[in-house]
Amino acid sequence: MHGQATQGEIDGAITDKTGAVIPGVSLTATNIDNGATFTVTSNSAGLYTFPVLPIGTYKLIAAKDGFQKVEEPSLKVTVGGRLTLDLALSIATAGDTVDVTAEAPVVETSRSSQSATVGERSIENLPTNGRNFIDFTLLTPGVNRDVRGGDLSFAGQRGTLNSLTIDGTDNNNTFFGQTLGRTGSGRAPYQFSEDSVAEFQVNTNGYSAEYGRAGGAVINAVTKTGTNTFHGSAFEFFRDRALNANDPIYNLRLSVANANHTAVPIKPGYHFNQFGGTLGGPIVKNKLFFFFNYDGQRNNTGNPLLVTLPTPTNAAQVAAVAYLAPRLATYNRTFNQDVYLGKVDYAINQNNEVNVRFNSQRFTGLAQENSGTGSALEHTGASNVVTDTLSSQLSSTLSSRFVNTFRFGWQRDHEPGLANSINPEAAITQIGFTVGRNSFSPRETTLHRVQFQDTLTQVLGRHTLKYGMDVLKDYIFNYFPGNFSGVYSFANLTDFGNSLLGNPVSTASGSTYSQNFAGPGTTGGTTHPDLMQTAGFVQDDVRVRNNLTINAGVRYDYVSPKSAATQNPAALAFGIDTAKTPTDHNNVAPRVGFAWTPFRDTTHPTVVRGGFGMFYGNTPSIMYGTALSGNGVNVASYNYNKNNSPFLPTANYFTTLCGPAVSTPTCAPPSGPAALPALFVFDPKFVQPYTEQYNLGIEREVVKNLSLSISYLGVQGHHLQRTTDINLPSTFTQVTYPVVGSSQSFTVNKYTGARPVTGFGRIEQFQSTANSNYNGLILAANRRFASGFQFMTSYTFSRVFDDTPDATAVVIGADDAKENYFPTNNRLERAIGNNDVTNRFIFSGLWDLDRYTHDIDNKYAKHLVGGWTLSGIFNAQTGQPYSSKIPTDLNNDGNTSSERVPGFRRNTNRLPNIYSFDPRITKSIQITERFNFQLIGEAFNVFNHSNITGANTALYRLGTTASACGTGVTQCFVPQAPGVVGTLSQFGVPTAASLNGQGNVGRVLQLAARITF
Repeated sequence: MHGQATQGEIDGAITDKTGAVIPGVSLTATNIDNGATFTVTSNSAGLYTFPVLPIGTYKLIAAKDGFQKVEEPSLKVTVGGRLTLDLALSIATAGDTVDVTAEAPVVETSRSSQSATVGERSIENLPTNGRNFIDFTLLTPGVNRDVRGGDLSFAGQRGTLNSLTIDGTDNNNTFFGQTLGRTGSGRAPYQFSEDSVAEFQVNTNGYSAEYGRAGGAVINAVTKTGTNTFHGSAFEFFRDRALNANDPIYNLRLSVANANHTAVPIKPGYHFNQFGGTLGGPIVKNKLFFFFNYDGQRNNTGNPLLVTLPTPTNAAQVAAVAYLAPRLATYNRTFNQDVYLGKVDYAINQNNEVNVRFNSQRFTGLAQENSGTGSALEHTGASNVVTDTLSSQLSSTLSSRFVNTFRFGWQRDHEPGLANSINPEAAITQIGFTVGRNSFSPRETTLHRVQFQDTLTQVLGRHTLKYGMDVLKDYIFNYFPGNFSGVYSFANLTDFGNSLLGNPVSTASGSTYSQNFAGPGTTGGTTHPDLMQTAGFVQDDVRVRNNLTINAGVRYDYVSPKSAATQNPAALAFGIDTAKTPTDHNNVAPRVGFAWTPFRDTTHPTVVRGGFGMFYGNTPSIMYGTALSGNGVNVASYNYNKNNSPFLPTANYFTTLCGPAVSTPTCAPPSGPAALPALFVFDPKFVQPYTEQYNLGIEREVVKNLSLSISYLGVQGHHLQRTTDINLPSTFTQVTYPVVGSSQSFTVNKYTGARPVTGFGRIEQFQSTANSNYNGLILAANRRFASGFQFMTSYTFSRVFDDTPDATAVVIGADDAKENYFPTNNRLERAIGNNDVTNRFIFSGLWDLDRYTHDIDNKYAKHLVGGWTLSGIFNAQTGQPYSSKIPTDLNNDGNTSSERVPGFRRNTNRLPNIYSFDPRITKSIQITERFNFQLIGEAFNVFNHSNITGANTALYRLGTTASACGTGVTQCFVPQAPGVVGTLSQFGVPTAASLNGQGNVGRVLQLAARITF
């Protein structure tokens, strides 16, 4: 569907010196790197169009008998770019040639969309923490990190609405709603090496109907290709704990330890190595080319355990401490990866070109399944990622008016999670420590995809028409055995010790046990939420006048998920159909945009652009898969607690309801206190989400190579996903809680009475009822590389309001914080969005100092002071909002994680502002005419600012005794004093810090060496 996802376009008008149009002019564009040649002829209106040009640098020649030949020696065609170049020919004798020395305007005068391109020079020379090329999208306005780790937020929208294409084919994991490999989400760092990416474009208001499956941003990336000259590189990047500053969370824990005279926490380990190389060149000059890339990393990050064992006072505690003490050792998490890419480009003849690219990723992430400062090594496991992608494209010039592009894509994303123990999970809440295997491992999610695309481009007078279709089929296997191995929650060391000794454990203290089983005759935790997506579009880019271009199109998307096959008869009796997955057939998305150059100044052009469009996004298949398994039939839950059982059901910790702990329990459900089944079901009115996007702006090339712009960007989100419990009473009672230490009190509405759908607990309905509203003002300046200097900078002032949309709330308990505080009243959620970043300034620049040394005659002095390059990225932005909460189930809806303090709106607090400056200095040493050696030093967050990305949100805790609340009062609110160091449980105390989304680290220094030829 992306006809220009790997290509760009050159068009323009040809006139004589009087302004009269000249038809029949022959124009030839020749790729300087590989010799590929394209030829068109100006039409009766004097217009010409090269509608499909692979990215690269071109020489353009315009010739007609009786006129001077015109040559443009160097025109840069970027991915998705539209370079409008009007030419004026002078009358002369045949054979005269005019060499044009001026560069094309920096402003794209016929582009109506809001987009930005990050080129190869920026990718190679700007610092990136972790070398994930997708992080370069943060250099563009309107984009920031999503609150869900690993995702990017465009215009305040959730990251599940974005789309990534590589070489024109879809590169998204539709199950998780992220990119393939879920790169940047705390697991695999990247799927494609930074050194394999030529350039990419970020479309934030891409009004072309070619772009689909995204209500947010569309990122188009193009990988490198071979040329007529052999080129290659080899590199090594190194960082270590010894070069870094302490991270702010470690410093906070150190302060707390010193204040309380406790053991100083161990500083976690940190050691990174990233290495690899590239090689590309001709197999047959001007005909057949190859490119190969390898990228590897061997990275270790320490995981300290901040748990203190008390002195035992009885035999049970002695047994507990003896068992737990050896499991308190600090361990390392590994991020080891190998990435390979191979690409072949073949010019079959002048009219047909084919390219094939294969990329493979192998990632091993030891101790990443469920790590943390209170998680033993045996409680975690390996999070592995294996991806393979194949992309092929055939571009055919059918005639002077028709160009066809056909693409085929195949992808595999295999993500197994392994366990480190066969023992059941056991959390000892008294000390905040968990042992045994985590409750959802081993697991696996594997996606296989095939995709077919075809786009036909037709040049017709002033119109450039495109017609396209796209078919994408996902085959998904998902195995998620949540709680199938049993989970203990011991209230204290004594209960845990008694279980180790085989003594009965009373549930009176609050200790519990639970376990899930596959329902009889079902697939249990195994689902196949396959997905079929089809789409078609028509796009017309018409040059109404030489200074006015209109882009108009319409797109249709249809999503066909695999329907649930299992009907829950008990739920159906209440009108809840678990075997129905709704689909909608009316996803028609019209779009229109314009680009107008109001002045005749061709030296410093000004363009006014704007438009409006509808963009349909995807629903992550994890929602479809959850509805398949969470139907109240596939999974049976058994819970033992003080409300239904006086003792835990097993006499020994190593025993589950299946008997002795085993790797994969397969026994049948027992008799006993089965929990009320929960349901996950789609709302019968569920439809696909979409956004309405609109913008208006003006851009001008104020001086040569420098453009300034101001624009307004608006995005309305409609039918966004959310998960809501619909099995709640309609009656309430009011309860008032006094606040300890003050005369203040809070009154809470509590649900009262039985759940209306009897025989069931929570009924989580997937709805499309959430909405959002974004308004942004963007100021931007862009200087392309000239005279050794380039920069790109922008300031965005924006606000986003929403009512808590989220497409990933699929696990009761773990995802409860993503749901509404009061499920029966969504209006209470309308507030500042989780991804609101009111102010954001970003600057990236590159300064090649070598040009100042050209006049130095002494070769030794020239080697010493020459070859230096400075570059860097500076970011400053408003901190993330968060709510004031109380971690208990005040309103009696069964959810303890989304409870806000009564009377407080959502997101009324802010984390501190984020500031980060990442400089790089490069020294280039020319070894021979073709070999260049570089030494690189760079720093991330060089000023060591504490960029806080999480804080304790509990403003109050619930007191339930007279000693906590006062005489005669047994329930009250106990304040958590804000920001007090001395305990980590106070409201507002930081809990997480991030360096550009790369974990809890402060200043990081990195050294590197690279050789290129």
